[in-house]
Amino acid sequence: MKKSLFSLMLLFALCGCKENIDTSARYVFVTRTIASYLEDHPQFSEYVRLMKEQKISDLSQSTVYQLMTAYGYYTCFAPTNDAIQLYLDSLVIKGIIPEANWEAFPDERSRDSVREVVVFNSILDGTKPMKKYTTAEFPRTNEEFAINTMADRKISVTYDPKDVDACMIDGTCPVSKTNRDINTLNGYIHEVGYVINPSNETMGSTLHKFSTDFACNLSVMARMVAACGLLDSLTRVKDEHYETLYRIGAFPKFHWNLLNVDVEAPEHRKYGFTLFAERDEFWENELGKDRREITMSDIMEWVDEKKYYPEAVKDENYTSEDNLLNQFVTYHLLPERIPVDKLALHYNEKGYNYRTVMSTPTVPVWAHYVTMGKRRLLRIWESRESNGPYLNRFPTLRNGRRENYHEKECLPKDQGIRIETGEESGIVKLINGIIYPIGEPIAYTDNVRDNLAKTRIRYDAFEMQPEAMNNDMRIMSYFMRYYFSSDPDKQYFDNLTVNTKETNFMLLNGRDQGWPNYQADEVLAEGLYDITITLPPVPRYGIYEIRMGVSTVSGTRGICQIYWGSEKDRLKPQGIPVNMQLGGQDALLGWEQDSDDDDYNAEVDKKMRNNGFMKGPEYIVANAGGTETNRRSATSTRRIIVREAMSPDLTYYLRFKTVQDYLEKQLFVDYLEFCPKEVYDNPETPEDIW
Repeated sequence: MKKSLFSLMLLFALCGCKENIDTSARYVFVTRTIASYLEDHPQFSEYVRLMKEQKISDLSQSTVYQLMTAYGYYTCFAPTNDAIQLYLDSLVIKGIIPEANWEAFPDERSRDSVREVVVFNSILDGTKPMKKYTTAEFPRTNEEFAINTMADRKISVTYDPKDVDACMIDGTCPVSKTNRDINTLNGYIHEVGYVINPSNETMGSTLHKFSTDFACNLSVMARMVAACGLLDSLTRVKDEHYETLYRIGAFPKFHWNLLNVDVEAPEHRKYGFTLFAERDEFWENELGKDRREITMSDIMEWVDEKKYYPEAVKDENYTSEDNLLNQFVTYHLLPERIPVDKLALHYNEKGYNYRTVMSTPTVPVWAHYVTMGKRRLLRIWESRESNGPYLNRFPTLRNGRRENYHEKECLPKDQGIRIETGEESGIVKLINGIIYPIGEPIAYTDNVRDNLAKTRIRYDAFEMQPEAMNNDMRIMSYFMRYYFSSDPDKQYFDNLTVNTKETNFMLLNGRDQGWPNYQADEVLAEGLYDITITLPPVPRYGIYEIRMGVSTVSGTRGICQIYWGSEKDRLKPQGIPVNMQLGGQDALLGWEQDSDDDDYNAEVDKKMRNNGFMKGPEYIVANAGGTETNRRSATSTRRIIVREAMSPDLTYYLRFKTVQDYLEKQLFVDYLEFCPKEVYDNPETPEDIW
């Protein structure tokens, strides 16, 4: 159960002794607290009683009611007495209790567990980002609140398309039209007509049930996933080893001398999954059979006829990554829980202003994820012209030096698969995953691979680490820093290894800081650092450039040797050490501000490339919502760090090792670019500036 940071600040004694809440910081001169408002309104009397009984944590004697009397930023979805009674009625129907009252529970433990569900899921704890929500600030349909409940759960909102004032929390809890947006000195109260109770079902348990539930419209995909032996993997929720270490204090805070601040380790290491699943009706239409009668052999024969994976093995060993069915199924699965609001990661792309609540897409945004099973790339794309997120969309862009980077056209074969996110989409939200029903098949076809092989792919530094998405570190709603242990037994990331205990490794999200970072994120290491990153696969065999985006705004950037290769323990050095202090302000790079003469601008670009550098992308705006792009900034440049032949069948690594003894000199990585030779060395169509 998540313990809010504010809550923990209130808990001064952590050894089971009783402590009192400090109420001296209350704004008593404004109005009333959440607790006093609820106390004064009899329709919430049962909810108030439960709040007074519910302890904040096992380490505390303070109650949630007491917490609601103290200063903070909370959003409280307060269930009425009738709402709580309806919830108890539902427990009778499920056979959990024989009668709809609190005395009917078989034991104290089960009663406490249900009370905890009612209370903890009703409050968004916004004390860390200091955010509380009015209904006008609620996320859009099927999108999740950026802040978790006190139960450390995500909840979302849906709206009635016929009634703009009607909305539901998590699809079951109607928000009162007349008793909402109640402003108290420590948050907002919204009356709800049912108890918020997010599903505890995992992706694995849900698909197990779906495999025999022919009304769910996803039974065929559920049986395919089960046949491939993936259900056990899809039941994982948290790394219990990490949870234990965190509880016993094995991750002490890191004191960052540069800013004189303490940086904490993440509280959890969660797993997550996303499944894009063709509906049963699709398979019935394609195969001409009732969904109950469709077999794995039917599916594999259909996939074979489509020539999707010609090199795969056509046998019944479906659990093998070489098997045809396995390769088809695992391309639908990502090892990351990607909610609706993060299918397209908007922040500081040119023309977009995230500060406008109803911001619409401008230039395209994209992400390239590595699928489960055999490592392949799956693209998610959204633009103004696409009018929503798509899988594997490859339009032609207006990417000239004087153009706007919007979609020019998209051929039918390149349009991709639309991801429906509206009220009728049938999205399944689970504790460790999301299922998106789709109406067309997705596969790693020759067309998809060919398109990717002629695309410059830009990866945000966090994008290559599924743990960042699963643990709510992508496009944060507030500025944050996380510190990660360098102990070999306490490593956090599967795709990133900290090689020395002298490495101080952090992830930073510079939300609202005005940093020129792509999507606000950055990887930062100090000390005698040495880290190795596992790279995403390339789509086709060929020669690729790998570039590293660096900002030289800070004078603390260091010098490191970069190594690359496919043998993790025998990586080859790539040229001379990279000096991350060098930027466009240094004359030897050849950087000049763009002029009105594009021929001259192209010559400047060539001169910089000859020196191993490139200007920053026109795509990224230094200050989100502004106009100063990275290309126009002398302190935002790209380093060309690798130019080598690469194969889609090999896994490659980058190693960054300091060559300095200065403990506060930094490794800084904003993003990486993979650029095929067809793009960077094309005599007919030069690489664009975006």
